[in-house]
Amino acid sequence: MASDSERITPSLPAQASMADFQEYVHGLEAYHGWLDVDLVHNCFLMGEEVGELFKAVRKVQKYYDEVGADGGDKDDVAEEIVDVLNYLLAIANRLDIDVEAAFRKKNSLNLTRTWQ
Repeated sequence: MASDSERITPSLPAQASMADFQEYVHGLEAYHGWLDVDLVHNCFLMGEEVGELFKAVRKVQKYYDEVGADGGDKDDVAEEIVDVLNYLLAIANRLDIDVEAAFRKKNSLNLTRTWQ
């Protein structure tokens, strides 16, 4: 891992494209020394974050029955969404997937489908 003086702090443009977000997440991983975390481990970590997202949503929606359970805050949900997005983009980066292109392709297909 690079020393503190050798680490480059990633930055994200104000009007960022999805490619910019993917590059930023790569920079975050390099900054924190996480580029060697394998794909499966990243998937497990993302799964944990998805659980935290569900819990935050549950708190905001007051799905808790425990006595004294406090309501959640949308800011907590937002933070968990970002954690999940970071892992999704890191996984895409490891597999060299252009998320914007994949998003456009999949949603174009979804426009032709119907669900019941």
